[in-house]
Amino acid sequence: MTETAEEASRPIAPPGTDHPPAAPHILIAEDHPAIQELLCWVLQLAGYRTTACAGRHATLTWRERVMPSGECPALILLDLSLLRIQDATDFLYRLRVRWHAACGVLPQIIVLTTSKQVQEALTPGECVILKPFHVRDLLALVQRVIPFVSRPEDCTPGKVYLRDR
Repeated sequence: MTETAEEASRPIAPPGTDHPPAAPHILIAEDHPAIQELLCWVLQLAGYRTTACAGRHATLTWRERVMPSGECPALILLDLSLLRIQDATDFLYRLRVRWHAACGVLPQIIVLTTSKQVQEALTPGECVILKPFHVRDLLALVQRVIPFVSRPEDCTPGKVYLRDR
């Protein structure tokens, strides 16, 4: 029996499952549509499933309005640019409380910001990346936060690969 190119490139499911494991889901909360689109594109090319929502305020109610029952993203990319330090920390606290109540589990959060002061205030316990950033730096941080093999058909299971392009 000969496989088509499409069948040959499909990820192989682990024994005892009917389908391959789903790629980790990333929710992108970015206010600028062009940056939002770029983040979706880059992360999808890296093998992640992405969904964009209309900025940081939409993340507070997004889970209840949109997500299928029981599914929570593994990661939220959260734009906290143009906020004062106290506003950023308050928003992050409210987001965590809301998502923990909705999911029972808290997705990982990577904060994107243009403010060095916000970055310094959040750094001790947070994953923060300062804008502008290089896509490689963001992908490396995403892979540290939620390790994932982006191409299971040609990678060793359990090993994280960073692409140099």
